[in-house]
Amino acid sequence: MSEATALAWLHGFAALAERTDRFAGKPDHAALLAAGLIGEAGSVVAELKKERREREAYPVYRNRMLEEVGDFLWYFVRLAAVVAPGLIDELEGDAGAATPTMGGPRLWAFLDFGSSVGDVLASISSSGIADIRPRLRRAWALLNEISKDAGISLREAANRNTDKTRSRWPDEMQYTPLFDDGFPEEEQLPRRLHVEFRERSRGSQKAVLLRCNGINFGDRLTDNIKDPDGYRFHDIFHFAYAVHLGWSPVVRALMRSKRKSRPDIDEAQDGARAGIVEEAVSAIVFSRAKQLKFFAGLDHVDLDLLKTVREFVEGFEVAAVPLWQWEAAILVGYRIFRALRDGGGGRVTLDLVERQLVYAPHAAHHEQAKSELPVSSQGKT
Repeated sequence: MSEATALAWLHGFAALAERTDRFAGKPDHAALLAAGLIGEAGSVVAELKKERREREAYPVYRNRMLEEVGDFLWYFVRLAAVVAPGLIDELEGDAGAATPTMGGPRLWAFLDFGSSVGDVLASISSSGIADIRPRLRRAWALLNEISKDAGISLREAANRNTDKTRSRWPDEMQYTPLFDDGFPEEEQLPRRLHVEFRERSRGSQKAVLLRCNGINFGDRLTDNIKDPDGYRFHDIFHFAYAVHLGWSPVVRALMRSKRKSRPDIDEAQDGARAGIVEEAVSAIVFSRAKQLKFFAGLDHVDLDLLKTVREFVEGFEVAAVPLWQWEAAILVGYRIFRALRDGGGGRVTLDLVERQLVYAPHAAHHEQAKSELPVSSQGKT
């Protein structure tokens, strides 16, 4: 295979990166890309530091390197396209899989790599564009060297980044099918459900209880913290997961819709451990949300948080759900959380067929809620 053929993947990767460049059109486009490049270079070097420090206690080194090198590549091809058009056509190297260097990665190679990226940044900050092409070439050559040291292929790293990019920003947003499609109706999450969140005083605290079809279910929840923050309404996050992910072991347990006809799935996907993981994800996201005014005024969730959540649910069926669905579940869940908290409760309608979660204050539907029954229907095929 020729070098030109071997690097054909790089052109495809560069084209995809161009379509997902959210910095495009900004007056400081090149500077932002350079800042991202040096940041990702630091993450690559940091992985070597962790590998040297932890050794056998850090088995995820290669996987982390694939992630970080893929992120670096994205910034590299975008910066090259902006400040050194045509450079990608001239690059060579990375013919495929590599064998890790005997004795482990070489520290000096990683430090030289970081230094070379610093030189690229210096050219951008001083407008020394005449120097940028050879400096980008040197950074590329050293990237190839350290990747071989780590036993990874740049093409594999690029593919990893492409998968992540498409998971977050797909060309077409099409929901993953519901995980319980094809199961008996009584083992499916209810396809349509009306739930009331009622807030009541409980001594000096406030508690929230859930009602469906005039029947209380679940536990009465308080904030369980010294300074009240509204976490008593956190069941809304589980309902948001059910709607936008098609996944919620917690809701499945509340509605007694575990998939008992498949003992393997009942054990691995609907059991106590899955529920604990879901509660942990809710708590992790809530901790970040408190710092961001519970996502008020925001239209996106930062990628690092989404990646953390994805890593946390590894091994469960929901790991197959793309990042954009997690983002939707979080943003919609917190929009309704804010309404419930500010309105002292309310009525929420779940529609798993249309993938909608709708809030209404108590007053608007109080009488209607008395006569309506939750409706369950089959999901989409």
